Amino acid sequence: MTDVTATHQRLIVTQAPVPDATAELIERVHQVGARLREQAVIADRERDLPLASVEALEQADVWRISALKRYGGYEGGARMLLDVARTVAYYDPAAAWCVVISNGSVMLANRFGDAVLDEVFANGPIRAASIFAQPQGTATPDGDGWRITGKWPFASNSSHAEWALGILFIQDSEAAPANQTVPQVGFVLMHRSEYRLEDTWFTIGMRGSGSNTMATENLWVPRDRVITFEQLMGPGMEQDGSATFGRRLTPHLTMSTTIQAPSLGAAYAALDHVVELAGKRGITYTHYKRQIDSGAFVQNLGMVSAKVDGARLLLERAADAIDAAACGVVPMPLEYRAAHRGGIGHAGHELVDAVNDLCWLHGTAAFAESSLLGRMWRDINTGTRHASITAPMGYELHGNALTGTPYISLKL
Repeated sequence: MTDVTATHQRLIVTQAPVPDATAELIERVHQVGARLREQAVIADRERDLPLASVEALEQADVWRISALKRYGGYEGGARMLLDVARTVAYYDPAAAWCVVISNGSVMLANRFGDAVLDEVFANGPIRAASIFAQPQGTATPDGDGWRITGKWPFASNSSHAEWALGILFIQDSEAAPANQTVPQVGFVLMHRSEYRLEDTWFTIGMRGSGSNTMATENLWVPRDRVITFEQLMGPGMEQDGSATFGRRLTPHLTMSTTIQAPSLGAAYAALDHVVELAGKRGITYTHYKRQIDSGAFVQNLGMVSAKVDGARLLLERAADAIDAAACGVVPMPLEYRAAHRGGIGHAGHELVDAVNDLCWLHGTAAFAESSLLGRMWRDINTGTRHASITAPMGYELHGNALTGTPYISLKL
């Protein structure tokens, strides 16, 4: 049972949700799976998640994973989000991408002050979006608030989000440390009515994620809707014994781990698709009437399955370590984070290799415009190359930890 106590009428959760809660969510996803798979074709064509998919995910209850229990959420950890999103991705990887981004964005928002959270979650859990890679805007002091101007591209789930976070430069010389020569980096939390969307998402993969550009000019927000990078991404909450579980999750590693879930679920869908048809398809220019009569084909299927399972184990290892750390007040050491980043990147590399192998095995039919396997191939090759999980960077971060050389990034 999740350990929950009341502090000043606010729930404090000290443990990740029990496995049964995750299993129940996974079953809910399977119940709407056929609808998600049907809508996935429309999402790919329209470059955004259809409303029918959003509603199916609402029915499955997956938008509430990261919301704090005090606001009616599951206050789930990395493992719950990884497992549920992987299941969503089996039916539609782009929908799973939106689920991860929304819940990951809520996880980031959880680090804002209580008054802000009371406003954001006044009507219960929300759908959200966020951009947290490079500052794309500015916050300038204006009275008891800020003036915000910025453009944030690649904002997945932005058309269905009710709130969004944007990374920016805080141009406040009075509040900056005395030895700071460049503007502080921070985040603004914006309501959907406070930013517009520009149609900029034209890709070959993860098309249904609707990762368009959020933009706003001269927007005024209250003072507490902008916080510094250190407040949101730093270890302060992770060391706070009075903080609830959902606020102690380490942000970067949680996002990096769970954003690989859509590609993982897509790889399982691709594998099952090839296996299902292997007893009906022959191998052109050979005497094989069925692909499964070829020992080489069967052997390679086994190898592909091992690659996908191996990727899953690496991601589960990272997710479990994140949740374990969030149950205490000792932040995960940088060298452990770097090792997990290497594993996360390697998982993506294995998933790409696996789906490429499946396309070799299945044949050129994989590249028909209507092919489910072809769409999985496009989505996996796109998703695994997200900047926060790309394999080359993950390998180098892990190598930095092994050799004691300076980390190429401290966003761990």
